[in-house]
Amino acid sequence: MPYPETMSETPIQPPRPASRRPARRGLALACALVLLVLAAAPQAAARHDQGTRVEVTGVVTDAAGQPLPGVRVVLESSRAVFSFRQFQRVLRDTRRVAAVSDEQGQFTLVWPWDGYFNYFDLVAGVPVRTGKGEHFEVLARKDVSPRIKKNNPMVVTMAIDNADFVRTLRSFLASVDSDDEERVYQQMGKPDRVEEKGTTRSWWYFAKGQTYRFVDGNLTEVKTFDPVEDM
Repeated sequence: MPYPETMSETPIQPPRPASRRPARRGLALACALVLLVLAAAPQAAARHDQGTRVEVTGVVTDAAGQPLPGVRVVLESSRAVFSFRQFQRVLRDTRRVAAVSDEQGQFTLVWPWDGYFNYFDLVAGVPVRTGKGEHFEVLARKDVSPRIKKNNPMVVTMAIDNADFVRTLRSFLASVDSDDEERVYQQMGKPDRVEEKGTTRSWWYFAKGQTYRFVDGNLTEVKTFDPVEDM
């Protein structure tokens, strides 16, 4: 049978590659599940019974190992959970207990054990008065979660690199000895700079654009200037 002069042929399409979207979605889901399992998994088996008084004791030092008195040490106990909304671990229901280091830099605080909490930070710092109230200046922070779950008492050293901040603050507070100085300090907080010439002292607040001058502890002058940030 003779072939027709023209033939209509349907082109053969190559097979389409399998879509990668399901594989990618599966991989993302697997990663999320792994993160969830890791976040939910207990970090370490705690040997403390509910309500046990766990002691945290130690010493606060400067970078050279010298003791620092008058530093507030805070144990922050939180519940660490994985947040799908933020897609990261978050801390909830934080509770705090605190102590102040003595003349030898030593401190002791007690935490009544509660199995609900699984993340523990030890924080060292000092309260600083500002114009808006009191601010806690954090100078050192340490994650003590694995140790506090295994040890009672737990002994730790908190080393503060910026110990000059503590010494300068302590020296300033010791110098506030008049009613006018106390009133300005309560109202304005710690000054950014203190200048002394004989019996005259000037407190500079750069961000607020003000200078307070005292003579023999008495407020004699208040000057204003354009505020200066980041001094």
